[in-house]
Amino acid sequence: MEIVLVEDDPDDIYFFQQACVNLHQAPKVTVLNNGVEFISHVQNRDSQMPVYLLDLNMPHKGGLEALEELQQQGLVNSLLVICYTTSDSPKDIAAAYQLGAKSYLTKPNRLTELTELVQTLIKYWFQYNQQRKG
Repeated sequence: MEIVLVEDDPDDIYFFQQACVNLHQAPKVTVLNNGVEFISHVQNRDSQMPVYLLDLNMPHKGGLEALEELQQQGLVNSLLVICYTTSDSPKDIAAAYQLGAKSYLTKPNRLTELTELVQTLIKYWFQYNQQRKG
């Protein structure tokens, strides 16, 4: 059970890691700091299927730009990418889904809400959801 958090903000990374520590069954969390690292991670991944939580606003390459590049390479459809951002812009939401995101979440403001969100995410994607093998 692995979550790859693609996030450049140290505070958001810290709070996400704290939310995971609060869980009974904590996931492995890998942090990537921008879209360039995200693309490299996807291209070099093994057969494991992590859930990617992708921020949209990052330096070097933002989340939407990274999704577009992965879509052009034909890789995005085989990934579990969830946009995880502060933006609730209808334009960003539409673009994310059009580029292959499987879900779109806005970041909660409180640690208790974030812990609940991560717990729900884990239950859905790792317990209930049937993933494609291979």
